[in-house]
Amino acid sequence: MTEANVTQNTRPRMVPAPAEQVRPLIGMPADAQTDPDGPLAHLVGSPVPNILGVVGNHPALLRGMYPMLSALGEGKLPLRDSELLVLRIGYVLRSRYEWAHHVAIGSKAGLTEDEIARVPAGPDAPGWSEHDAALLRVVEELRGPAARVSDRTWQQLSAAYDDQQLLEVLVTVGSYSMLAYIISSCDVAIEDWYADPPALPEA
Repeated sequence: MTEANVTQNTRPRMVPAPAEQVRPLIGMPADAQTDPDGPLAHLVGSPVPNILGVVGNHPALLRGMYPMLSALGEGKLPLRDSELLVLRIGYVLRSRYEWAHHVAIGSKAGLTEDEIARVPAGPDAPGWSEHDAALLRVVEELRGPAARVSDRTWQQLSAAYDDQQLLEVLVTVGSYSMLAYIISSCDVAIEDWYADPPALPEA
């Protein structure tokens, strides 16, 4: 049995910091409301998400990370496109937590059930537009030996995106890969209040 499998059967390596410690770090008042019709609708009435609670054990780190994550959430990329990237990252890095939350967000952002179900098959699966396939391919290329977006993929995305959006593509892949590493290594659990979170598809 590998170490990764062993940790799934033991207590989390790191528990979330108390919500009252985390909320001030991210400017979230105790009575903050989430738009019930928005992309974060599954968080309505919920406490601080566990991933933020875990990073909140290092307050200075959370204060530095959170503005960048917020900037991506309110950025120049269409939310559907950024969610397609995050779902591919969550699948490739085997992050059940990331997959569950971003299936919910991606569904609200315009990804169909068929598209979400196709993410595990990757960029070469039939049915993707050239643009969507290029987005998924970015994840493969940045995780490959060159750690660089190929000229072909860059040109395909440049046909639709300006420089700011291209930068957001790169930062999205890097940021959510980083979060997946934290989630996996700290054994961050899906929240008890998340009713029926979608399962991560088999690799």
